[in-house]
Amino acid sequence: MSESIKVICRVRPLNDLEKANDSKFVVSFPGDGKTAISIGGKNFNFDHVVQPKATQLEVYEIVAKPIVADVLNGYNGTIFAYGQTSSGKTFTMEGILGDPVFQVYHSTNLPVHEDKDRVPYVKGATERFVSSPEEVFDVIDEGKANRHVAVTNMNEHSSRSHSVFMITVRQENLETQKKLHGKLYLVDLAGSEKVAKTGAEGTVLDEAKNINKSLSALGNVINALVEGSSHVPYRDSKLTRILQESLGGNARTTMVICCSPAAFNDAETKSTLMFGMRAKTIKNLVTVNEELTADEWRRRYEREKEKVRKLHNIVSRLESELKRWRGGESVSQTEWFTETQYSAAIDDAKDITIPDVFPTKLMSESISATAPQNVQLSNISQSNFFLYQQLDDKDDEINKQAQTIARLRQQVEEQDEIINTLRKEREGQLKEITNLQV
Repeated sequence: MSESIKVICRVRPLNDLEKANDSKFVVSFPGDGKTAISIGGKNFNFDHVVQPKATQLEVYEIVAKPIVADVLNGYNGTIFAYGQTSSGKTFTMEGILGDPVFQVYHSTNLPVHEDKDRVPYVKGATERFVSSPEEVFDVIDEGKANRHVAVTNMNEHSSRSHSVFMITVRQENLETQKKLHGKLYLVDLAGSEKVAKTGAEGTVLDEAKNINKSLSALGNVINALVEGSSHVPYRDSKLTRILQESLGGNARTTMVICCSPAAFNDAETKSTLMFGMRAKTIKNLVTVNEELTADEWRRRYEREKEKVRKLHNIVSRLESELKRWRGGESVSQTEWFTETQYSAAIDDAKDITIPDVFPTKLMSESISATAPQNVQLSNISQSNFFLYQQLDDKDDEINKQAQTIARLRQQVEEQDEIINTLRKEREGQLKEITNLQV
């Protein structure tokens, strides 16, 4: 399922420094004030606009609650805050849940790898099993203690690293044995900086350079996705590697762009709003992370086989008609494989259902056997072991069947096009013959 990234714009109030400098409030909120923001006479529209007086609870309801529900239903979800330094990103994310477990700092000592499904992960990242909210917050505190912060001219507690807090939720239905797992990424990006404004020097200046470099890589990824480029430069930065699933991958993603309303930050606010507008057009391919039972794998495999069989039948009918046309034979209209029949056959191939059955006779027999219960369980476990071995092979076969289906559909479309062309040529020839006879 293809879904666009949601972009929420949050505008903070004027801070003490801006008030002390008599900086003007230069943004406005046209219409009902919920979806549009205006600055310098230009309007920007987003999924939602959060005004300065909004509470953290209101932000949670708008930004986080839908994503949390999705994660509990087996989807991956990402919430990340983007904006210039001192625009309220960390405040926003701490209101949602908290801070990091691993951080991207100077892009050093962070081994980013890919699992067997080519999903990036950070090797050695702090991981804890938790069973209560209190334990979650203990992990958050552990992460916060390790995060780099520094004082700049614009922010007394400036984050000097990007931080990622990830929760993995695993569920199992004890009645159906259906298993779901979802990952929730909460990402607090360090803010982009203009050194002339922050007054960064020494180590803080080096940090600023690395922050801006990784944010530039993020911008390049966004641009590539928006333009539909065949190459998306995820590998240019460890930050973009980590966010690969969230940007164009398998995740429901909400981006919170945080803005300053002050005239002093006018240019940076416009840049942030433009970034958000580009991000709105990115599409993610979202699927439920579901671990199927052996029975369900078998049914899916049988369903794919049946689809292939029906598509082969369609191709055979089209080939037969095509052969007759090419041989100069006249095919009566009643024998044509019409567009209506073609559409119905394709729909029929899509809507195949396989009745629920036990995966094998062996499992069926082991369940109905009269041996003692522990022997039954042993037999079932043994049969399941062999089933899963077989299903590993079946999974590959399903992928091959899917490729075959795609190839057959292409053949069907090509042959249908040829037949239509031949029909038109035949009709033209018949008209010419009729005109000559007259």
